Amino acid sequence: MSPEETLAALRAGGAAAERAKVALAHTGEPNEREEHTRLCAEVARLLAGSLRPGDREIARWLLEHEIATHEAAGHGAREALYTLIAAVARYADPDDALLIWRARTATPETRAGVDVEQAARAGVERVRRRLRALVAAGGPRARAATDALEWLDEGVASGAASDLPDYFAWADERFGVRVAGPT
Repeated sequence: MSPEETLAALRAGGAAAERAKVALAHTGEPNEREEHTRLCAEVARLLAGSLRPGDREIARWLLEHEIATHEAAGHGAREALYTLIAAVARYADPDDALLIWRARTATPETRAGVDVEQAARAGVERVRRRLRALVAAGGPRARAATDALEWLDEGVASGAASDLPDYFAWADERFGVRVAGPT
């Protein structure tokens, strides 16, 4: 399946999307992994370059898959990860802040390279409220929400939120995020 066909299948949903997910999740032999990595990167680039209102769940699924790949490797930070963070952040949903936090913590390189501004795209106060609600609810996500809230607050204190519109314009350009409808 080509990257274009894979993205079209993901957008079509149903059985076609499931086949595409299997192709994207394949992690066989080392030479196949390289091909798989290229496919994932190209699908991420294509998705980011043509985001549609209904693509949020696709972007989230791809980012979750990319995070898991990075976590399994234990090191590195591929461009596809950063592109998918920017694509997910573009939807400006405070529920995505924890996923962006998880992407940040995937490897030593992502801890240094993921910008807190991406988590703040939904609005600093909206993200704070969501993270605080997750902390208050307890459960398995409370610790991560506490850490993500601390990261957000440290970023804001250091000036990361001082010019978010310019940052978002830069990030969209840098990662090739183009919107093909309202997000």
